[in-house]
Amino acid sequence: MATPDNFIVAIEIGSSKVTAIAGKKEPDGGIKVLALAQEPSTTFIRKGRINNINKMSQCILNIKERLEKKLQKNICRVYVGIGGMGMHTVANTIVRNLGSKMEVTQEMIDSISDENRTSAFKLGTQLQNEPVGMLTESIEGRYLNIVANSSVKEEIRNCFHSANVAIADLPITVQALADTMLTESERRSGCVFIDMGAETTSVAVYKNNLLRHLATIPLGGANINRDIMSLQIEDDEAEKLKLMYGTAIADNEDETQAAAIQLNDGRSVKFEEFCGLVEAREEEIVMNINNQITLSKYTKESLIGGLIVTGGASNMRNIKKLFETVTGFDKIRFVRNINLQVRPPKDVPDFNRDGSFFAAIALIDKGTENCCGGDLGTAQPQIFPTEEQKAEEERKRLEEEERLREEERKREEEEAERLRLEEEQRLAEEKKKKRSEGFRKFFNKMKKTLGDLVEEKE
Repeated sequence: MATPDNFIVAIEIGSSKVTAIAGKKEPDGGIKVLALAQEPSTTFIRKGRINNINKMSQCILNIKERLEKKLQKNICRVYVGIGGMGMHTVANTIVRNLGSKMEVTQEMIDSISDENRTSAFKLGTQLQNEPVGMLTESIEGRYLNIVANSSVKEEIRNCFHSANVAIADLPITVQALADTMLTESERRSGCVFIDMGAETTSVAVYKNNLLRHLATIPLGGANINRDIMSLQIEDDEAEKLKLMYGTAIADNEDETQAAAIQLNDGRSVKFEEFCGLVEAREEEIVMNINNQITLSKYTKESLIGGLIVTGGASNMRNIKKLFETVTGFDKIRFVRNINLQVRPPKDVPDFNRDGSFFAAIALIDKGTENCCGGDLGTAQPQIFPTEEQKAEEERKRLEEEERLREEERKREEEEAERLRLEEEQRLAEEKKKKRSEGFRKFFNKMKKTLGDLVEEKE
């Protein structure tokens, strides 16, 4: 059973804010929120990627301090959701021909799986998700690898290194969200999960309970704000006007009858001009989403579960109508909650009203390791090595490399000596063989000569 000394800490790195929750899993499967914190991130996170290590490191320190003060416990490790621009899936297939009908073992599966995420296995002409124990002459592993820029993890690790906080794991945020928002029926029958964020939109296609396609589009709600700001409007006012007047598809009646929009500085903007900016960007985002559905090679006929849409940027008026028009899907569900029992702190009555904590809650649900580092104020071990320790580790590494090189040199010398001796023995054998052959020929010749002499005498 979870105790105050046993909790999980999850951090979501978002383009508008960094969100953190410390919570514990309760016996009934619910999550009790013990502490929470948020920090704005627009100055150092762009499209889900860290672009200022120092600011991000300071943000982590601030969040850690706020959580620890509330918990009165040290935090030694955290779960960090990973996502952002460039993340996508790549399909891969590996075939093993067994020669004869054999039973599939776990060792066979492991040997072709490596670090891939398995989609399905094809045995002969049958598809199986659990092939162990079946008889087949060939096995084909179909994989879906989730890839991103190699620097993404390194950037995150460097920031948490600076804060002396270990990373327990790096779950993929959109997958964690999908697991808490999709129903079993939707995942099985096929659906498209769409998370519309501030600067990125993630699209995940599921079929037969497996992820089939994933991509992160570098477009989101902040792009609409920047378009509105082209009217010489500040970001805060642009966000406010977007929520008040923005629509994904403006009705003709609205455009002809709506009054001009009044700005804080006394100016006014025509309603149709304002809506034109919003519509154009919303249409671009949804068209990119539809393109990813096309690239997945699944159609609305095979994705019976339809579209499941979440995220702050999905709160636009008439956005369902835009999705229907662009994608052709008529089954669309907008998610404003998760399938987890969450118990918020009593002193935070409006907890998660805007849904900004959903991802962090979903990440906690994925966590298994205790993140508590003991009572606040107690000395904490140095998680990451000091410069002196790094230098010592480097010295030992170099010594080990030299030792391995010396062993390899000795093995090469021994192998060369073995080959030399084998060559000498081979040459000696050949020489002996040639000598024996010479004696045999001489003997046969003498035998023939003596035979001829006997015949002549007779």
